[in-house]
Amino acid sequence: MCCHHVATEELLAMKTALTDRSIKAARPAVRPYDMHDAVVPGLAVRVLPSGVKSFVLVARFPGSTNPTRRALGAYGVLTLEAARTKARQWLEMIARGVDPAKEAERQRREQERKRRTTFSAMVEDYIGSAVVGPNPDKPRQRNPRKILNGLHDVLVPLFGDRPVTELTADDIMPPLELIGRIGTDRALVKLGARKTLRRPSRKARPCPEQARALFVFVEMVFNWAIEHHGYGLDRSPLDRISKARRLGATVRRDHTLNDEELAALVLAIPRLPPPHRHAYEVLLHSGLRLNEAVGTRWTEIEGDDWTIPAARMKGRNSGQGQARAHVVPVTPALRKIFDSVPRGTNGDFIFSCNGGRSPVVTANANIKAILSEEMLVVLRQRAKARGEDTDKVALRPWRNHDLRRSCRSTLARLRVDADTAEAVLAHRRPGMRGIYDQWERLPEKREALEQWSRFLAELIRPQPATTRETRALTPA
Repeated sequence: MCCHHVATEELLAMKTALTDRSIKAARPAVRPYDMHDAVVPGLAVRVLPSGVKSFVLVARFPGSTNPTRRALGAYGVLTLEAARTKARQWLEMIARGVDPAKEAERQRREQERKRRTTFSAMVEDYIGSAVVGPNPDKPRQRNPRKILNGLHDVLVPLFGDRPVTELTADDIMPPLELIGRIGTDRALVKLGARKTLRRPSRKARPCPEQARALFVFVEMVFNWAIEHHGYGLDRSPLDRISKARRLGATVRRDHTLNDEELAALVLAIPRLPPPHRHAYEVLLHSGLRLNEAVGTRWTEIEGDDWTIPAARMKGRNSGQGQARAHVVPVTPALRKIFDSVPRGTNGDFIFSCNGGRSPVVTANANIKAILSEEMLVVLRQRAKARGEDTDKVALRPWRNHDLRRSCRSTLARLRVDADTAEAVLAHRRPGMRGIYDQWERLPEKREALEQWSRFLAELIRPQPATTRETRALTPA
């Protein structure tokens, strides 16, 4: 070997305190070479003939009798200070007999395990297995959209990155209680799970029912995970928490719309934009639950029969309370509504904003608020026509489900027998009757719904201004 090469190798073998300036000034050679650091033992910069520079650590790693060079990271991606810190950590592990490569792999596997067992990952597994299932057109839950909204919009933003084995009742309950006190939107912003308010004009108001629904969703997810294993859980963090004590007991609702409010509703619905207008008209004239009516497809209607599949009816997937398909007679009032809806080209849903690809969200709070505002306008117009003080007119708070209760109560007033009225609402007959009496009562249901529609039409017929008493009801 010539003297020049010997001098060069001796020079490169010398240790100097590496600096960014010296590293950048290093020029590539015919063969790779190392620039050793005098600050951290074993740390060097490896310079390749291509000019690429990277940090390496030269040391006797566990299981090896000879010094070995291992890469720490490319210069530029890893700073000099970061390389020194990483080299010191590796030297500490080597002193304890730990191989840094194996430790890095162990940490990677641990991070991957945590990623697979975060609340967010568990929720996605739950949705795929227990909510949507393999066929999105036939979900396994009766109201999948409500569950998906609660999980994706609220619970995942709150707890998504947390490992499920670390979540406790003390983590879960305070956010739910805050939602119960001030509402979901403001609670999520206050907790940092949402950056801005979605409805800044809406005042903070208690939402105990939403908090209780979210509690149920969390319970469902954890109970499913315990049954399916693989998440490191042997109990739910909520198994000893009383929902009623922490979030308040469920309020039993018995509100029905009176005749004047029903008349206002009938007159206000046409003022909604389609397809919300059509959806509310069907909801009113059918006596159905909201998701049963809104999720309707054209293929469910054959002639004068409208069959709602069991997947969209209230009930469980199995057992004595299993949901069953429900046949609704297509009355003249319903036929008129369906005929007025244009058929979409993107899918089969009747009430849709995207050409039938998916059903409209009739539970939208803005649409409900618009409908209530229009009802109040109608109430005041009718009061003015009767010569009454419009300033005293008010609309009592109501919910979509109150229409169903109002339908059932009015059917009783119209002398419809109880069995038929219950059949209209798809209520299961109790006891052994519900098991053995499988008669659909289709003719009776048709006549009952026609009476209900005629009653609604009668409510909005022009009446003398002096008429104030509720009209007597007789079977039509």
